[in-house]
Amino acid sequence: MDENKLDLIFKAYDVRGVFNETITPEVGFKVGAAFASYVDSDEIIVGHDGRISNDEMFTAVSSGIQIMNKSVLYVGTVPTDLVYTLSGIKNLPGLIITASHNPKQYTGFKFCDKGAVAIGQETGLGEIKKIAKNFNENFKISNLPKEINMVDLYLEHFKKIVKTTEISEKVKFCIDGGNGVLGSIIQDLSKTYNLSYEGLFMDVDGNFPNHPADPSDENNLLDLKNKVLSNNLDFGVAFDGDADRSVFIDDKGNLISGSLMTCIISDWLLEKQSEIKIVHNVNVQPSVIEYLKSKGVETIRSKVGHSYIKKIMRDNDADFGGEHSAHFYLRENFYADSGILTLLIFLKILSEKNIKSSELLKKYEFMPSSGEINFTVQDVGLSLNKIENTFEGDFDKLDGISYFSDDFWFNVRGSNTEPMLRLNAEAIDQKTLDNLIVKISNIISL
Repeated sequence: MDENKLDLIFKAYDVRGVFNETITPEVGFKVGAAFASYVDSDEIIVGHDGRISNDEMFTAVSSGIQIMNKSVLYVGTVPTDLVYTLSGIKNLPGLIITASHNPKQYTGFKFCDKGAVAIGQETGLGEIKKIAKNFNENFKISNLPKEINMVDLYLEHFKKIVKTTEISEKVKFCIDGGNGVLGSIIQDLSKTYNLSYEGLFMDVDGNFPNHPADPSDENNLLDLKNKVLSNNLDFGVAFDGDADRSVFIDDKGNLISGSLMTCIISDWLLEKQSEIKIVHNVNVQPSVIEYLKSKGVETIRSKVGHSYIKKIMRDNDADFGGEHSAHFYLRENFYADSGILTLLIFLKILSEKNIKSSELLKKYEFMPSSGEINFTVQDVGLSLNKIENTFEGDFDKLDGISYFSDDFWFNVRGSNTEPMLRLNAEAIDQKTLDNLIVKISNIISL
């Protein structure tokens, strides 16, 4: 039974499932033991987000680790990227119990090896699943490790990348924590950088009572937009459940897409050094990439997912990585994605330029884009085949299917974490884009 559950929950770059359905404490125990067996270390960093299932899952996972005679460095309720950062600083493997933006009934795990090296399906996750399947020890609870506060060490690292003096108190903004884990460190972060912010839904609450902790859905940004507009703030930012992703709106309430933010940060880096190399996933708008290429930026395409991005960045010594989903990666941060560090960088950019966020965006005029549109489908492969058979010409198949024409572009791919088909598109004008979306929607619904 557990073997079947393991097949269901191991995804392309993490582990996710519904608590007490596909991920039980027994499964968590096996996964913890398998991870401990896989990594070459006597100590493993473990943290979790604010989900209501975390007490049980932490007990199970830490017991699995300890049954393999490995020690747990327990860092408590923390953002995912804090575990990555500590993994880099201390050169220890790390595990975070989280389901990121998924609904409250979900739980899951993200892993990294020593030095914050991401573990995905092609870089160890398949082996961990294999070990878990063959693990025969009965579930038993070990003594729980004491929590160690490592937030200061985490923020000291960030201060090396963005100095406290580089952020102006004049930049006023709103943070929507989405009742996710950001709230666990916001006071420390604000005190360190003397942030001039207003907070929404900062209490850590695994029931997510105000809205889902998924900032990719603009419906979840309405409260943030209202706060920014009504209080005349410089921008707004919303975090997902585990705070490794941050989504921004400007002072006029307009969404700053992940593609555009990839461009903004790349431009800023290019002002600091003559040459930069970036990695981007297949969903970043082609018009953004063409703009960056025109400025001499070396760009490398990747599949969607943090483990793919991080590996390609390491292999190519890339400076920066960006995903349309608003995950951003910096070489100086052990190639890890961090919503908090992205916020600090954006604050630094606005402070340096001393302009409103909407003014910053005026220089960028890219083609109209759809943002991510999700479809629930019975058969992902069948839907992709239908789309492929409708459009003439060749498709790029690095991740899902991508189609390029003179008038439009689109990528359609199956989600790595949810039973969904995801569409991203851009076109030369809004009418062409609207017609394209309708056409693809109709194909999928057939």
